[in-house]
Amino acid sequence: MEKFELQSPMAVANFIIGVAKKEDKPVTNLKLQKVLFFLQGYCLSEYDTPLINGNFSKWRYGPVEEEVYGDFKYYGPAPIENKSIYFNKEKIEFYSEEVNLPNEFKKILQEVISKMLDVETWELVNLTHYHSSWKDYKEQVLAQIVIHYTNEEIAACFNDCRLKLGV
Repeated sequence: MEKFELQSPMAVANFIIGVAKKEDKPVTNLKLQKVLFFLQGYCLSEYDTPLINGNFSKWRYGPVEEEVYGDFKYYGPAPIENKSIYFNKEKIEFYSEEVNLPNEFKKILQEVISKMLDVETWELVNLTHYHSSWKDYKEQVLAQIVIHYTNEEIAACFNDCRLKLGV
């Protein structure tokens, strides 16, 4: 497969939401965060390169990409209804960030995302909590000390959870 370029966290989040809507699999912000995290782990593991040019922070309920969280937090625990939309003042139009990936790679990612969406939200949270990349920092996380995951931790967490994710 050809090399792919780094994607913005919001573009990948919108891609995940698009897959979820197409397959009629509701996705909440909490679930979106975990799927985004494990998708990053998948790319790090399979292609030795990150998909997203963002950081994942260790939060109480597992990994969070803060920009994406902020855009969808108003949904609370409800399913996300729409992709994130921005307004371009110069062109006077609304737009949403979309991934810029080869179609062949999009198909692969859609399959991976679909399998992850089949896993219950709290199971995804538990998978991240049982892993040393979160568990070893639990005290700091609960004290709200912001710690970012390393790419090595993300890949290791994904690899250790791969079977339970169905990927």
